[in-house]
Amino acid sequence: MTVVAGPPGSGKSALFPPASHGVACFNADDRAAQLNGGSYHQIPPAVRAQANREFEAFILDHIEREQSFAFESTLRTDITFRQAERARSRGFEVVMDYVALESVDLNLKRIRARYDAGGHAASESVLRAIHTASLQNLPRALRELDGVVVFDNTLQPPKPRPLLRTARGRITWTASSLAPWLIDALHGTEFDLVRHDPSATA
Repeated sequence: MTVVAGPPGSGKSALFPPASHGVACFNADDRAAQLNGGSYHQIPPAVRAQANREFEAFILDHIEREQSFAFESTLRTDITFRQAERARSRGFEVVMDYVALESVDLNLKRIRARYDAGGHAASESVLRAIHTASLQNLPRALRELDGVVVFDNTLQPPKPRPLLRTARGRITWTASSLAPWLIDALHGTEFDLVRHDPSATA
């Protein structure tokens, strides 16, 4: 089970498209647009709900059939963790690439550009809430999943910079220079990077 996660606008689809993993994959945004006549704009709630039902059914079906799969998640709720727990109970290894940017304002800027180019978006208040929830759930991902690699994708053109790797709940590597957003997200947890690396500053 491969999860490409991070706040909206971080560059998940461009950097690590689930289709590139060579296994079955599902993109809920793409499916919603397909159900909406090919448009990512003004997708009705009913269409979005249908895409999400198909998305969840896809994941559960592959877990039950014990077939590898990949998908994207903003990590705004605990559903990915519940799915991961179910997958691991069936013998899956669950890994994640997590991508974020230096600030939510940069995420919003890139989402606006994506929308202007025909892509999907949401209200600023919703996007800010998802961004906050995603970063709050990152420590749980590090704690519970089999392997996580965290990337910063602030630079343009896109050049993802690996910041941290974990294996089964333990940090195995950190970059020599740590992004402030990651230090803040992990502060006060068992993954506190200031504690792991005294040279890091919040």
